Amino acid sequence: MFDFNLLIEELAKPRLRQPLPEYLSSNRGAPWRVIPEDELNKMHRGWFVELERRIEFLGSHGIDIGWLYEWSAKYTWSWLARDMSRNDELYTQDLRYVDPTTFGRTMVGLDEFVRYNFAFLDAISDWRYDPFPDQMYIDVTPDGETRMVVRYMGSGYVDGTLRLYPYDASAPAIVGTGKFVQSCAVDRYHFTPDGLMYFGETLWDFMDMAQTIGVAPRDDSWQFKSLMRLTALPGHVQRIRDRIR
Repeated sequence: MFDFNLLIEELAKPRLRQPLPEYLSSNRGAPWRVIPEDELNKMHRGWFVELERRIEFLGSHGIDIGWLYEWSAKYTWSWLARDMSRNDELYTQDLRYVDPTTFGRTMVGLDEFVRYNFAFLDAISDWRYDPFPDQMYIDVTPDGETRMVVRYMGSGYVDGTLRLYPYDASAPAIVGTGKFVQSCAVDRYHFTPDGLMYFGETLWDFMDMAQTIGVAPRDDSWQFKSLMRLTALPGHVQRIRDRIR
């Protein structure tokens, strides 16, 4: 049984290095007002209230997924506390997971999944994860499989190096600029009948993140337009190859 006080303690801890900017300093095409930490905490607590409400609603229609509340509490605690000691209670041993940083590959197994998690935690020293209460979607198939989709906000200072797949010293990496970021992502989770995630995927906008941390230029800058013109080169090369054949 999970001690919910552990989650409450983690949610109560201030994490983000203060003071936060009022707006993100980024190369995105539109300004983004930063959500302050007290609002993030309120939003996160509200997510659990909404989750409980939806579980009760489904239960009133004969669909019992009460276990999902405890699973979500352990999962959130694990990320906020940076503690993967309860992974056996959250995931199958042969968990399959996909993320933009895998470049189309599928991670398999908990060891690879943990390396992936810490690639982000090491790159963003004060990282926090806060789901939006009104952007959670729970699905139960006719076969009884439970699936959940969650949209959330990731916040923190990118003051480290984000290693991409395979998340070790040999991996390509994005060097952080030290900027504060807030960026949205969407996760989807598929569960076994025993309440363990056996497949998951994180979706986020690679270009948006690159512009947010300042390693990609604004879309209306000459630098960005020059980069986009370079995308014509592979087509020219292919046409030349086709003529030679």
